[in-house]
Amino acid sequence: MHDLRRKVGLVNGVRYRAEFLALAFKHGLVDDICHYRLWDEGWEELGERTFDTCFEMGDSVQVIAMVVTQAKNERFLDAIRDYCNVPGAFERWLGYANKQPDLF
Repeated sequence: MHDLRRKVGLVNGVRYRAEFLALAFKHGLVDDICHYRLWDEGWEELGERTFDTCFEMGDSVQVIAMVVTQAKNERFLDAIRDYCNVPGAFERWLGYANKQPDLF
């Protein structure tokens, strides 16, 4: 994950963004990243800014679809459900994955 921190901002880094988010959700690190706990422990650049970049490069629908698909396959969809705490957000994320089967 630390190796991905500088790749998520690449224009053509959609796979890096999806991988970063998938690892964060799969291993229960979203709060630690977003509250800079990992950074404070010495993992520089693993903070909220890096996490947010994964959604801000113009391909967030594709990134989310990739992460949700991986979460379904690897059984960490509950972590995404917990993150999507605004009514309708989780269903929207599922919809992104259902609309883009040709990506996988």
